Amino acid sequence: MSFFDSFSQKHLVFDGGMGTMLQAAGLPAGASPDVWNITNPDAVRAVHAAYLSAGANVITSNTFGSTTPRQKRGAYKPAELAAAGVRIVKEAIAASGKTAYAALDVGPLGEFLEPLGDLTEEEATAYFREEIEAGVAAGADCVLIETMSALDEALVCIKAAKEFGAGLPVLCTLTYSAAGRLMTGETIETVVAALEEAGVDALGCNCGVGPEQLVALLPRFVACATKPLIMQPNAGLPEYQDGQTVYLVGPESFAGEMKKLAQGGVWGLGGCCGTTPEHIARVADIAAE
Repeated sequence: MSFFDSFSQKHLVFDGGMGTMLQAAGLPAGASPDVWNITNPDAVRAVHAAYLSAGANVITSNTFGSTTPRQKRGAYKPAELAAAGVRIVKEAIAASGKTAYAALDVGPLGEFLEPLGDLTEEEATAYFREEIEAGVAAGADCVLIETMSALDEALVCIKAAKEFGAGLPVLCTLTYSAAGRLMTGETIETVVAALEEAGVDALGCNCGVGPEQLVALLPRFVACATKPLIMQPNAGLPEYQDGQTVYLVGPESFAGEMKKLAQGGVWGLGGCCGTTPEHIARVADIAAE
């Protein structure tokens, strides 16, 4: 079954946070979660299994940082991490006996492109290509570009995914402020127009804000987007307690706001930082209504 078939469904349930789940499983603060694809695959697989049990239809590979700039001092090549990450997702889906899709997660490089930074478009394309080709070869069903905060980088990544992604669907979610702007200043309307022109198959927002803030921004997305919308907010806005970042919106409150997004026309419903299988289980209930 092709991921393209999912666009005919009313809703699709994406999974939730990965980094916070792995930290709860013992990942040291500051360590690369992606490395666990090789050194502790059982822990990664267990997170995927929990989201599958919760009702997620899209399982995102643990490859957010599997690019050369983010793995400069790592012991493993980005292609190794990407391939291992997708394989673990496929294994978890097979073991579950459920129908679900493996999404290759491609995150930002962590460096600005010229002229704000030193990274050239050619260099960025090569970094994205390495991860995308490895993840696609390992069996990904779609490419999910997420947590982008700079439009130029998102467009370079989309172009790479279209060129090197073997024709797989390309999804792209960016991180907006509560005012509906990227870190680099572009508005929702500007970003949506650029992404659709670049050929994305679905688009939206992840991270940065909680579900309440996305409910407020949703009319602007609906007014300008023609592609399916994906919304994966954090479990509220981050707070700092005892030197740690915490997210305090529980599953029931999260689900209450996600229901508004579903009723407002959002196709892809999921979570980001601070969300857990318990959050996604309630989202799955809403998607089934």
